[in-house]
Amino acid sequence: MRLMAIIRTVARSAESKAATTPVNRVMRVVMDHCCGALIRGFPLTSAPHAPEGGGRRGRAERPGDQPPFAGDELFSNRHSIYSGYVILAVALALLSAIAFGVSDFLGGLAAMRLRVVPATAIIYLFSTFILAILVVLGDGEWSPASVLAGSAAGLLAIIGFLTFYAALALGPMSLASPLIAVLESVVPIAVAVARGERLTPWSWVAVTLAVASGILISVRRRSDPARVRVRTRTVVLSVVAGVSLGLSIVSLDLAPDESGLTSGLVESAVGLIVLAPLLALPAGGARARHALSLLDGDAVRARPPSPGAGRVPGIAAGVLLGGANALLLLALGSGSLAVVSVLVNLYPLATIALSRVALNERMAPAQALGVALALTATVLLAFAQT
Repeated sequence: MRLMAIIRTVARSAESKAATTPVNRVMRVVMDHCCGALIRGFPLTSAPHAPEGGGRRGRAERPGDQPPFAGDELFSNRHSIYSGYVILAVALALLSAIAFGVSDFLGGLAAMRLRVVPATAIIYLFSTFILAILVVLGDGEWSPASVLAGSAAGLLAIIGFLTFYAALALGPMSLASPLIAVLESVVPIAVAVARGERLTPWSWVAVTLAVASGILISVRRRSDPARVRVRTRTVVLSVVAGVSLGLSIVSLDLAPDESGLTSGLVESAVGLIVLAPLLALPAGGARARHALSLLDGDAVRARPPSPGAGRVPGIAAGVLLGGANALLLLALGSGSLAVVSVLVNLYPLATIALSRVALNERMAPAQALGVALALTATVLLAFAQT
């Protein structure tokens, strides 16, 4: 979740000033070490030996000539380093995508067992802690504008995350996750069009695919009870989640370039502040409990919460969410913005795979096509914005 906000924030911050923070220094040390190992494993282009027996001399034997293929050696060296950075960026981006997808699945699982509000609070707490560490190690600057942008994004994001985990808990996860992901990517595009910005042809293709995917995912087939069926409530929660998270990205985009991840930390802090009174509402009476139960599905409300079974996946989801953000920052340190953004936006694949294996969710052919279109649209939107 929230990938494009982090990607765009880090990219703008990197463009505004030199990267001299501890995080960036760690990135460079890791990447230089890996690239050095890659270069040592693949020797540089060597010069051909001069033919024996008085044959024609090579270039290096001519008076005043440079060492043989010195320019080729330098080119090969630089090419190997560049290839190493790209390979490392791809690996980190894929690991980040897996972590994001697994975090979403575990978050939905925690919401099933623990209720939506407590599960979201646990995830927020641990992911905010890791984000605070990244901010301390980073070079973001605090300003009233960054705090204001982060506060507005925080109010929108907490609505988005509550409805996001509610949609995952209600299920099916394999359909709700890609639908929310594509809506989250489309909303900033729609805002850009409303502002008068012109879209690239790829953006229009992605928007068209997104609309088609939403229609196909929402298909309801009663003839095959083995297939998962999308409830109207799941669709509504998914739309609210996607739109809210997309608008929070727009709010974060208003923060100054030099703010770095500080506005994101403010966003998470605001979310925790909002969640605190929500956690106390169940003690306020039947009316408060009924209001919160609207986020929980019928099956969740029918059984008592299981704190022990719900906290473990909630904590794991929060840690993975923070770790995914850290891996994303390391991947962006390679400078391959387009490659990283496209690969990381494949994160719903991990959620879909886990829901298929762990929850035995099956999709109708039309729904599977809708999921494929949603993933394609998400990747195209990420590519178009880089």
